Amino acid sequence: MQLLFYVYLSVLIVVTTSVPIFYSHAVQVIDNPSVLDWTYPIMTTAYLLAVMLLCTLTNFIKFHVKLVLDNYTTIENLEREEGAKSKFDIGKRRNWEQVFGSNQYLWWLPWHTQASRPIGDGARWRVHYTRVIDEDEELPAD
Repeated sequence: MQLLFYVYLSVLIVVTTSVPIFYSHAVQVIDNPSVLDWTYPIMTTAYLLAVMLLCTLTNFIKFHVKLVLDNYTTIENLEREEGAKSKFDIGKRRNWEQVFGSNQYLWWLPWHTQASRPIGDGARWRVHYTRVIDEDEELPAD
């Protein structure tokens, strides 16, 4: 999630800071068409690719934020039934803390300190006990 955020932020900076450069170059070309050289098509192509990457990453981040808030992995999401809730879903805030740690001021750090470590040991996870009971319970045949 942090990698996605930092890549998104980097591409957003490139796209927004490139607008004035393109504007000034376009004004030069309109005033004097002989200024148009081989770098302009390359810059335009790179800019359009950055915009397309930004659009793609926007959807990718929205998808992964939803997975974190619902406490699903990508594979669990592919295998789940429509409308089913994860047995690991312990609430949106606690799901988020399980990934990023309980100290919200340290969520942006690209490394873990003792205070920003995600909750859990990486092998065992908190579960929503009523969903586990419902899942494990089978009705006796009459």
